[in-house]
Amino acid sequence: MFNRTRKQLTIFFGSILSVVIILITAFFYLILQETLHHNEFQKLEDLQKKMSQQWEHRLQEQQEKKRPMEHETKNIEWIFLLSDELVVWRNPDGRTQASPSRYTEMSDQLLHWAQQNEMKSEQGERFYVEAGGERQTFLVSSHILHDAGGVCWMAIDITSNAKLLDTIRLILLVSTFVLLTIAIWLAYVFAGKAMVPIKKSYYRQIEFTTNASHELRTPLSVIHSSVELLEESKDTLPEFEQHILHNLKDEVQRMIRLVESLLTLARSDSKSLQVKSEHVDIVQITHQVFLSMQPLALKKGVHLQLETPKNDLGSSFIVGHADQVKQLLYILLDNAIKYTPPGGKVTIACEPSHNAGMKLQIADTGIGIPKEELERIFERFYRVDKARSGIGRGRIRAFYCSRHLKQSRCSHSRYE
Repeated sequence: MFNRTRKQLTIFFGSILSVVIILITAFFYLILQETLHHNEFQKLEDLQKKMSQQWEHRLQEQQEKKRPMEHETKNIEWIFLLSDELVVWRNPDGRTQASPSRYTEMSDQLLHWAQQNEMKSEQGERFYVEAGGERQTFLVSSHILHDAGGVCWMAIDITSNAKLLDTIRLILLVSTFVLLTIAIWLAYVFAGKAMVPIKKSYYRQIEFTTNASHELRTPLSVIHSSVELLEESKDTLPEFEQHILHNLKDEVQRMIRLVESLLTLARSDSKSLQVKSEHVDIVQITHQVFLSMQPLALKKGVHLQLETPKNDLGSSFIVGHADQVKQLLYILLDNAIKYTPPGGKVTIACEPSHNAGMKLQIADTGIGIPKEELERIFERFYRVDKARSGIGRGRIRAFYCSRHLKQSRCSHSRYE
């Protein structure tokens, strides 16, 4: 029980820590990526401005008659370019000039676009080139120069930024995996710390239940013995007092059974109760319980029917504990008869299952259980009818028996 709760708390705490770590990592990466992209676009924009300023400078020289236009178009000075920048300019006459660059493949691509008049976005587009077995990344664009200055195609090398992002992405992935592992471990530790007061309270509850059950057994035994002594002389008592004595005996016996059930549950929770599994004839036990519950069904006016295999070839044995199986059958039949109206029917069917085991089914025509309550029927002390008070001896034993039967190899419960 505690292990399952600790796992659930670990998943809860681990999920919170994991989400926080992933969000922080993703935020850091997106900020870094956006910063690098902004710097790349800013650099491309600066290149466009430098080309425009170069053209304006040449127009100014032409107006001042310092340089003829023919010389202008034939010889462009590219000294304003950085080593990772390259430009191809097509003048209004259709002639193209390319800046000297070590990026031969990219320069040829720019010349091809200029000859084909293939315009690119001024905001910049990414373009990849394979050169020398390496992949180079460029940011390319087209820019129209004013005053009939023609069109220029330009590119800047952003390979280093792309490699930097790839390296940082890999580092962040590894770091995130390591941090998530640490977060899960911390969540497991925190869940254990959170379980400490719950365990203490739980074991105190078990200790209290055990002590209270032991303490109550003695006075209840004394009361029960006293009632039995009074019964020996009940014929001398008035009829009303005999009725009270009879009710008193029933209530004392009920209290004794309740205390025994609480003690059994406490021992089960503390794992001090050893249960030995054995081969049990489920058909024989079912028949015994059927005969025992028949008078109760007749008194209630409910038809109790038993359906067992016709050919018993030794396949009716299961591995379990006979007393627990019998207790569970008593409880299920008692509830079925109790909540089936007079004239109804309760059927006990025992038949071989597909996996070489036995299938035991109890069905009734009673009021049933709401569909939304089915998943909670094995919860300790849970009642569908909230108006009814008391923890219920049947609930205690049903919980105890069903839990230990599920720990053995004889149980698979299903309810409809």
